[in-house]
Amino acid sequence: MKTIKSNFVRIIALGLILFSIASCSKDEVVTSKTDLITGKTWVIQSVNMSGMDFTAAEIIAQEGAEFQMSLKVDGTVTYTDNMGLNPMNGKWQFQVNETQFKVSGIDGANSDLNTITLLTSTDLEFWHMDGSDKMIMHYKTK
Repeated sequence: MKTIKSNFVRIIALGLILFSIASCSKDEVVTSKTDLITGKTWVIQSVNMSGMDFTAAEIIAQEGAEFQMSLKVDGTVTYTDNMGLNPMNGKWQFQVNETQFKVSGIDGANSDLNTITLLTSTDLEFWHMDGSDKMIMHYKTK
C-alpha cells in the first residue's frame, strides 16, 4: 500500500511539473500599431465604393495598374503603381488612439481621414469618405 501511495504521489508531482512547464510560455511580443502598419508595401486587394465591390483584378483591368502604399515610421507615405511609376508622396499620422490615420499632402492640400477596421501584420482595411461616398479599402502586404 505504501508503494502505491508513493507511486501515486510521484505521478501527481510529475503531472504538476509537466503541467507547469507546458503552461509557461515565452513572453508574448506585443507589436505596436506603428510596427504593424509601417515598413511594408501594402497592395490593394479590393475597394468598395458606394456599395459596389471592385477586386484587385478589376482595378488593374480598369486602371491598368496595381496600386501600392508604403507608410514609413518617419511619417511619410508613398503611393505607386506596380511598376514603381507615378509616385505620389505625402505625410501620414495616427489619430484618435491609433484607430484612424490621416494622410495629407497628396494632390495638394487635400487630406483623408481613414478609420481602421482591420490591422494585422498582413492585412489592412480602412474606410474614408470620398465626398459623400464611403470608400472601404482592403490592402495586403506584398
